[in-house]
Amino acid sequence: MRWWKAKLVFISVLVLTANTYAGSQDPLSLNEQANTTALIESSLPALKRQAEGVNGTNSYELLLIERDRSEDKKSGVRRANAFVYDYKTDETIIYRIDPITNKILSSVRRKNLQLPLTANEIERTVKLIFADKETFELISNEYQRITEKVLSSPKDLEAKAFVFTADTLPEQLNKASQQCGLHRCAQILLYTHDSVVFEISPIVNLSANLITQVAGF
Repeated sequence: MRWWKAKLVFISVLVLTANTYAGSQDPLSLNEQANTTALIESSLPALKRQAEGVNGTNSYELLLIERDRSEDKKSGVRRANAFVYDYKTDETIIYRIDPITNKILSSVRRKNLQLPLTANEIERTVKLIFADKETFELISNEYQRITEKVLSSPKDLEAKAFVFTADTLPEQLNKASQQCGLHRCAQILLYTHDSVVFEISPIVNLSANLITQVAGF
């Protein structure tokens, strides 16, 4: 094969590869997710410090990074959406990002948009309920009722946490819990290692770092 034919084939392969990638329906790659995360953290220094484990208030939480498919049927251009919760304003910031050029294309803020809790938020929720003396006493009494043992550590329990909004239990909520949805809140389901569920379930306002009430089943 002559050199100019080989060069033509090489260029054709590059163009074909680029076009295939641009029109790909695949979810974001690990590399695209990492680039998007790094870009958001560099844009929000408080979020970067939090990711690095630096002590301080939880001003922001990176909730989710996903493929933005709004242009799939038009141009097939790959875009990413990053959802960040702003605890200072109780808004979810939606960033639209080009993961190839690593640039933020736009951002918009939304009230009352509550995505699922992150692992970091679940950990915070568990720490808050065990740090609150009154709530810990209620949990300890429930644990002793079920197991006839003394609760000594969070490791003695299993816990699942979910985003909580006031419309979930509208008739059973106090004034503080009625703010959930406008504020970012979590409800904790506690159970023993052998899957016996507690009859009490704390509701935690993560925006205010406090337990608003302990609901009963």
